[in-house]
Amino acid sequence: MAGQNVSAMKARIMSHMNADHEDSLQDYLRFYNKISATPASAKLVDFDVDFMKIEYVDINGSPSSSIVKIEPPMSSLAESRTRLIAMAEEATGQPFHHQPPGSTHSTSDVAADSSLRWSPPDIVGIVTATGISFGLLAFAWSYPFSQGGPLEAILPQFLLEFCREFRPQLFAGLLTIQVAEGAFVAWKAFHHRASIGDTILWGLNGFLEGGPAIRRLNNLLGQKGKKSQ
Repeated sequence: MAGQNVSAMKARIMSHMNADHEDSLQDYLRFYNKISATPASAKLVDFDVDFMKIEYVDINGSPSSSIVKIEPPMSSLAESRTRLIAMAEEATGQPFHHQPPGSTHSTSDVAADSSLRWSPPDIVGIVTATGISFGLLAFAWSYPFSQGGPLEAILPQFLLEFCREFRPQLFAGLLTIQVAEGAFVAWKAFHHRASIGDTILWGLNGFLEGGPAIRRLNNLLGQKGKKSQ
């Protein structure tokens, strides 16, 4: 029965998009795949949580097809309503003024419901942020690992010598990892309609916390996905 329900939902979405939102299909092709289709020629022929397959006629009159990726993938087809609206708005730069299949909310309600808010770190995130901040500060200059420094009485001798010898490389490696994690968290938050301020806060959390911030963000997105079903 679950498989039948998914198939029926997929068929309903495809039918609705082809009947009422062919213009959006052309917008997806143009914006995401840099393809110009002949007007009224785009047709959604396959669809899943991570892609749309759209057939179209190009400007030379030749039939073709293209895969538009859905990134990040949806957790289920129940997210289609908000995701397709978000993609249409991104593709056109304009608010989406139509209601997809099965929608009982206005477009403004959907936009409000789909926005992502910043969440402060939990105890694990605070501990991780403290450790990473200390590590960055300790590797930033030589004193903490030097003779008479604060870490001499805490760390074993072999580890002290290792940190003294490779301190610049350790600092560069840790900084690179944290910048990458911060950028990833900020991108993911912004992609899920976080405001600029919330996106910056998520990015800072990703930079300082790393894994706990990613876990917290994924949990929030999972809860939003369940509410939309």
